[in-house]
Amino acid sequence: MIPLLALSIVEAVLLRRTVFLNVPFWTAALGSATVNLFLFVIYKLFIWPFFLDPLRHLPRAPGHFHTVRFIFDNPRGRQSLEWIKTVPNDGLIYSRDLLNQPQLLVTNHQALLDIMSTNTYDFEKPWRAREFLARIIGFGLILTEGAVHKKQRRALTPSFHMKNIRALYTLMWDKTGQLLETLDEEIRLHPMEGTGAESGWGKVEMSVWASRLTLDIIGPAAMGRDFRTIQNNENKVADSFMAILEPTKEKMLFLAVNFILPQWFAKRLPWRLNKVIEDEVGYLRSVCKEIVHEKRIVMTATKATATELEADILGSMMLGGDFTDDELVDQMLTFLAAGHETTASALTWTCYLLTLHPDVQERLRAEIRAAIPSAKHPVTSSDLESLPILNGVCQEVLRLYPTVPTTIREAVRDSTLAGKHIPKGTKIILAPYAINRSPEFWVDGNEFRPERWIDTDPKTGEQSVNHTGGASTNFAQITFLHGQRSCIGKDFARAELRCAVAGVVGRFAFEMQDPNQEIHIAGAVTTKPVEGMHLKMRRVEGW
Repeated sequence: MIPLLALSIVEAVLLRRTVFLNVPFWTAALGSATVNLFLFVIYKLFIWPFFLDPLRHLPRAPGHFHTVRFIFDNPRGRQSLEWIKTVPNDGLIYSRDLLNQPQLLVTNHQALLDIMSTNTYDFEKPWRAREFLARIIGFGLILTEGAVHKKQRRALTPSFHMKNIRALYTLMWDKTGQLLETLDEEIRLHPMEGTGAESGWGKVEMSVWASRLTLDIIGPAAMGRDFRTIQNNENKVADSFMAILEPTKEKMLFLAVNFILPQWFAKRLPWRLNKVIEDEVGYLRSVCKEIVHEKRIVMTATKATATELEADILGSMMLGGDFTDDELVDQMLTFLAAGHETTASALTWTCYLLTLHPDVQERLRAEIRAAIPSAKHPVTSSDLESLPILNGVCQEVLRLYPTVPTTIREAVRDSTLAGKHIPKGTKIILAPYAINRSPEFWVDGNEFRPERWIDTDPKTGEQSVNHTGGASTNFAQITFLHGQRSCIGKDFARAELRCAVAGVVGRFAFEMQDPNQEIHIAGAVTTKPVEGMHLKMRRVEGW
């Protein structure tokens, strides 16, 4: 726009000297700017995309208004999967956004390798999307780019070493045990109508309790603060996240508006959700700031040892000295939001899938009880990581229901994907929901088949865990992405999910309260069941 304005001023001077001698300068400048803007819009919307765009010859997605489809798809990623199945391509499918600008859906191993590994830093989250998401999760590791991201990733990686994750199994199992006691109480207080109290069936809304469990795990693990949301129904931290992340159509529209409009304008719209985000994120940020301040005081006053500080992620970060206090607050807000929401969503969908496959639920319960004497018995990482059915179920859930079903990148410089030249400014769609189900990688990709992840010895019949699901490349599952921008907490999330699923399935049998209820997948940032996850549960004695 600045070159356009400069051109308009030059034109205004020339026009006054040659044609409109009596026209005021600013009138000539305004007229010239209007004409130039009109021509620029015509060029960008109609001439460039249809006649000059070097990508226009790539395989084309059918239909129009593709951006609207991406945002309001139900579930998000369904349309991308349909294109992968029906549009012949060599790794890239071309479509256009609302302003006719090109965007590409990546579909095969080479294109995924290029964008997530080979040329990672050529592709960044668009600034407008980052600016909006930062209002919710802070400018932490997820939203930083380039050299800043490399520096932060390097500083944070030691905290997420597998040795440290495995040391957290005790915390995760303890919190899972607290959840089981609370669910026992929930079942007793809310008996299922028509079954009689003696039947033991009770009503539970699982998505709420899944979120509370994971929040109570990430609090101590990330910042040394136990929020105790499992024991306390009136908990402001849990309520704030619920208000921000609860899936509604209004939030989807709000997301679309914030991705389209500049933040300085979108934040000033008289929309109730602007105040919700301002109030709830403001409260969460104040909690993180208070925790950082308290830990800084303790660190200075008591001269805490390195071992004491490294007991949680925040202490390790402060010990390293790579972050200012404001940056620490942003990182804590990111870990708090992303660190609990991923696994809460996965646990919710696990329960749903196991209601649809009661035979798998029964086999999984038998496996858990055979390996772990009771919910009060301590577990180690090897106890859970070696269980074939448990790991198969968890892997299938993460494959079928990625917490973030689609995400977007923008080429910040000319680059290449799957051997094709990608001009600077091109938008790239990454769709974990579609890739994780793509026939390019998976047989019966839409089916829940935990046995994909289980190897059976043909001679002994002994089962063991495999980590590929039978796919030919690890890019067949991109729930946590891969490469330099992969989710730093992926091993933490998997460990957390193993503990939660083992505890819940080990103790309870469950079904849908309404077997005919249709579940809709939605969510502005992450995927959740719109209706919640209303289960009927009963304790299975003996564990």
